[in-house]
Amino acid sequence: AQKAGVSFSTVAKALHDDPAINSATRERIKAIATLYNYRPNILAKGLRSRRTHTIGVILNDLQSPFYSEIYKAIGDVLHKKGYTMFLADSKYDEQLEKKNISTMISQGVEGLIVSSVSEESENIELLVNEGVKTVFIDNRPARNDICCVYVDHEAAAAQAVGHVIAAGHRDILLLNGPEHLPSSQRFKRGYIETLASFGIPYRPNLVKHNLIDIKITAQQIERILEGKDTVRGDDFTAIVTLSDVIAIGVYEAALTHHFSIPGTYSVVGYDNILATKYLSPPLTTVNQPKEQTGLYAINMLLDSIEKPESEMVQIILTPELKVRSSVRPLEKT
Repeated sequence: AQKAGVSFSTVAKALHDDPAINSATRERIKAIATLYNYRPNILAKGLRSRRTHTIGVILNDLQSPFYSEIYKAIGDVLHKKGYTMFLADSKYDEQLEKKNISTMISQGVEGLIVSSVSEESENIELLVNEGVKTVFIDNRPARNDICCVYVDHEAAAAQAVGHVIAAGHRDILLLNGPEHLPSSQRFKRGYIETLASFGIPYRPNLVKHNLIDIKITAQQIERILEGKDTVRGDDFTAIVTLSDVIAIGVYEAALTHHFSIPGTYSVVGYDNILATKYLSPPLTTVNQPKEQTGLYAINMLLDSIEKPESEMVQIILTPELKVRSSVRPLEKT
């Protein structure tokens, strides 16, 4: 209204294409609105305090047991504090993530928790530039002026790979997530560095990038066993995975193709979702402190809302290997 030199009501009518406002004025006001990235806030109409007590949570996969444990922890805190949570799924898609961010802001959320698709994207810049209170989780954006809670994926890979090497395995298949994901890139880096630290050459054909999905993983193993891949079934004795969901896909393939875990292949997962200890055999996995991630993130966000002068905090959590029964020691020859 100030920039256009008109009243609030004129702006409101122009943005709603009220014919009472002439077309030239309507278009001028819309151009100013676009220039300043104006969004109508349906929850804050007439609410001068700008307090809506709503928090937005944008995650990459709401069906994932890993993320469900995080947003449950967040929801429990918000319930006790009298806040409402808006939840959205970005499906590892930057454009959908951007749409979710825009929608959340339009709905008047006071802050966001975001598992970002990328560590360097326009969406992160958008949130920082607009001053939206945000805590990033799972990934660690490549800047210092943000709050984040991050689990060290490279350390997780080192623990998983180091464990199977200690059991005598040297030929290790990595079933990774999509190549563009920061978590996949960091996990692969930890895999390569750990191999090197034990004097084991890195073989690129032993790294597979797929969606984090049980069925897709089972199909990948099937292609390998049928000789339709760049790696063959006898090229490795152990499998390390970016996610327990991927590891469960290996178990699915074992049922279909009648191979043994750990008799044929030793398997290590990552996340320590609830189901892993009930598999047969129980899955050795690297624990991500999921509840702790959610609690740190939501308390950090609420602090930044209630205390605007609070500092930016970046927390790096350490994963922990959970040894069960899915890795067997190789006999020395």
